[in-house]
Amino acid sequence: MRVLLTALTLFASLTADPGDRLDQHVRERMDATGVPGVAYAVVSAKGVVHSGTLDTDGDGEPVTTTTPFLWGSVSKPVAATLTTTLVKSGDLKLDEPVVSYLPAFRLKTPGAERITVRHLLNQTSGIPTSLELTDQFGTGRRALDTIPDFASIGAVSEPGAEHHYSSLNYLALSAVIEQITGKPYADVLRTRLLDPLGMKGAITAPSDKLPPGHRYLFGRPKSFDSPYDPAGVGYGYLGGTLQDAIAFAQAQLGAAPTVLDPDLLAAAQRGEVETGEGIQYGLGWRRWSSKSFGVESEQPVVWHGGAVAGYQAAIMLLPSQDRAVVVLQNAYGVFQEQQLLDTAFGLTTLLAGGEPKPSTTGIGYPAALAGLTALALVLLVLLVRSIRRPGRPRRLWLSLLTLGGLGVVFGWVLPRTLGLERRQFVLWAPDLAWLVNTILALVVLLAVTQVVRTARSRPSR
Repeated sequence: MRVLLTALTLFASLTADPGDRLDQHVRERMDATGVPGVAYAVVSAKGVVHSGTLDTDGDGEPVTTTTPFLWGSVSKPVAATLTTTLVKSGDLKLDEPVVSYLPAFRLKTPGAERITVRHLLNQTSGIPTSLELTDQFGTGRRALDTIPDFASIGAVSEPGAEHHYSSLNYLALSAVIEQITGKPYADVLRTRLLDPLGMKGAITAPSDKLPPGHRYLFGRPKSFDSPYDPAGVGYGYLGGTLQDAIAFAQAQLGAAPTVLDPDLLAAAQRGEVETGEGIQYGLGWRRWSSKSFGVESEQPVVWHGGAVAGYQAAIMLLPSQDRAVVVLQNAYGVFQEQQLLDTAFGLTTLLAGGEPKPSTTGIGYPAALAGLTALALVLLVLLVRSIRRPGRPRRLWLSLLTLGGLGVVFGWVLPRTLGLERRQFVLWAPDLAWLVNTILALVVLLAVTQVVRTARSRPSR
């Protein structure tokens, strides 16, 4: 009997549709993250191996292969690919200084004249991570318009010396492309790359076709209209359907040699800069070993993930297998980023012969929510007591100093710790921002009541 059961189990494993395991993994990740809708595929250069569209978009409509998503920083390998076509046509050179194309390009610190196009692409320009010039939502903004503002940003390393991932590199790259072509970046991208690859549904401007995305409020995704930076198509605000992402992934596997030169593709996907043990960054692509995904076999994984408020995406290439994974999801949260990436990571692991081991959510996010809520309640109690209590408060200076310290910590230090500007806190972490703003309001009210009580307690002359 035991022999029969073993034989049946072996037969089932041999005859089972491998797509079932892929679907199961995606469903497990959706249950874990609460993402409302996902579109995904496994492709080769010759066609689609497996695909799926699950649940609903932000309008409550079923997700299909033509449902648009924003891709976040998956825009970067697309921009790098466009750059290789400009290199092939002789419009620019990778090792030419940026100032050769943009004479007005300056940084706050010396050395900008030595930054090359390659430095922008492989993120070694020394330009730091910053949201000062990115994620701005003014109508008609162009990348070229932002170049004068780079003069207010100081470098954190010498050009070519260190890897510092920054969307500002690709904002500057977009400006270079606009300058040398005399056209908006989005127009060049569509003419040179999107249309030739058949990416007809790509989003390169604010679009009423884009459904609402989702962001997390107290651990649950809530729909909202994702804002759009017209100058950010090169670094994070490109979007498109599953069909568009499939076309791009297949082209990266060599499916469109007349559009994308195979040698330049290989050069872009080859790691140029060490960013960790077994981890490299090339021209718009990350290059890892499959062992980084817990797989025993050694093979390269070339990939990039991305997110904007409301959406998350990833494209993973397994060149040695002629396979690519595409995942588009309509939710994003700062604290949920790794768990969302685990959807694409797990599919890649399965293809590479391993078993996915999703990361845990940890206690950081719930602890932050609980701590901020508790502090807000304490401040509220103190405010009520201060209003009800007559007379002059003791040690007014100490109270104001403490309240001022709280204001600095929650109004400036905390957002910076999360890599956010104060004004963009509510966009990327709305629940934390709401609690922080409540705390700041209570701090101000408490300080005012302390001062008023002191003034009222002074004897009249």
